[in-house]
Amino acid sequence: MCKLNWDRNQLWEGCILASIAHAIMVAHYPDISHEQSWDGFNYSVQDSSGTRGTITFHPNFLVGAFRNENSERALEYINAIEYIKDAPEKAKEVASEEALLYLLDEIDGKTVPVITTAFWGNLDEIYSHDTYEDFIKNGGFLIERQIDNMENAINEWEEEYEMSETQIVLLKSIFKRKIENPTKEIVLSEKEIQMIGSEDEEGLSESRISFEELGITWKL
Repeated sequence: MCKLNWDRNQLWEGCILASIAHAIMVAHYPDISHEQSWDGFNYSVQDSSGTRGTITFHPNFLVGAFRNENSERALEYINAIEYIKDAPEKAKEVASEEALLYLLDEIDGKTVPVITTAFWGNLDEIYSHDTYEDFIKNGGFLIERQIDNMENAINEWEEEYEMSETQIVLLKSIFKRKIENPTKEIVLSEKEIQMIGSEDEEGLSESRISFEELGITWKL
């Protein structure tokens, strides 16, 4: 068992930042709409190249599960619970009822969660059966930016999405409001919607959906 050197709040903020960047830029690249999403307190991410994962931000527990189809572990099925066998029973219940349901596949005629790495934690500490290096290799690389410091993460999303200065200003503004008051509804003004910089109807529709998953609506 390995203690991971990051905490729940850091991870949550990183996922929020990533999701806001995605919500802005999906307006320009609607084909990536599936790569990040929120369903209640479940954050899902995938890379379109065979790796996907879901993190459950339950009020009392944190569980993350990932499947890398290109990992050697994907060649032989292992019961998903084995990856979190030392977690508290309540955390295992959260995993079974939430995160693992987003990673189902068919094995020998049965629909079961299939993963290649995982972590669990509470409000203070996060653990994995894998070393950090093995966690990253077997699917955790999907959240490397989400666990980086904010300045680095913003720079990386800017480069990844080729974001403009205006879009970065919008990203920072929305992120600040969201983390300062997570449960308060945020309404983007017409000016802010224009700052997204897209006229693509499909892209704007996907952008609006992604923002709504974060509790952020548009003023129409």
